[in-house]
Amino acid sequence: MKFKKLVLMGLLCCTVTASRGITALAAGAEVETDGVQEDVEAEKAEKAEKAEKAADGTEVIDKKGEGENKGEAEESADDEAAVLALAADEFLEEVENVTDLLENSITLSLSATIENERAKLPSYTKEELMYLSCIIYCEAGSQEKKGKIAVANVIMNRVESKIFDHVTTIKEAIYDCNRWGRQFSPVYVKSGGKWTTKGSNYEKVLTMYKTGKYPKEWQKEQMQDCIEAAKEALTGKQVIDSSYLYFNMGVSSGKAKCQKNGKSYAVIGCHIFY
Repeated sequence: MKFKKLVLMGLLCCTVTASRGITALAAGAEVETDGVQEDVEAEKAEKAEKAEKAADGTEVIDKKGEGENKGEAEESADDEAAVLALAADEFLEEVENVTDLLENSITLSLSATIENERAKLPSYTKEELMYLSCIIYCEAGSQEKKGKIAVANVIMNRVESKIFDHVTTIKEAIYDCNRWGRQFSPVYVKSGGKWTTKGSNYEKVLTMYKTGKYPKEWQKEQMQDCIEAAKEALTGKQVIDSSYLYFNMGVSSGKAKCQKNGKSYAVIGCHIFY
């Protein structure tokens, strides 16, 4: 009997213990289930929050990207403007260089043209040509060209000589009659005991030259030859020494005198120059 009671008591204890274990398990399971639910909810909330933040971040990123794109576009436009400005400056510089070259070229061309034209212009006046041509006509009209130029050289040598410092022009040299009397016989004639140009052969030749009226055709041709000789002398043609200041037709006596005094001379045609 006692044994049965003990068994029954043991079974009862086991039942109670098992019941308590089951209750505890059930409670633990409930607690665990509630924790899982909370975790799920928290995870959902976290994901939602992350999604929201991600959405917000994307918008910010998009806006930032838009700003960056806009900034890049503006920077690109600025770069293009700078390139265009530089190209414009370089173009203007090239234009200025070309303009300067053209101006210099035109200036040089004009200068050369002016110099060429000046070279074509006579280095003497019409009056000088007239007076010199007429004295050549009177003194050496029938002589060869070299003889004509030599007469012109004597006149021009006197203008430059210190010995004849009282004459400074071709006309003065031809009409010189003050210091040593008349110098060229065709220029003056004596009238009433005085030297005068009126009626002189030189004045008659000047009249022919000025009017262009020549009694004979050969006189006109001869004058033309004298004009050509005068032009050559006036432009620098020199056929005698620049120290020769005299000439005359007394070749023989002139040579003897020059040889005696040790002076140089030149005989051209019927004149001696010294």
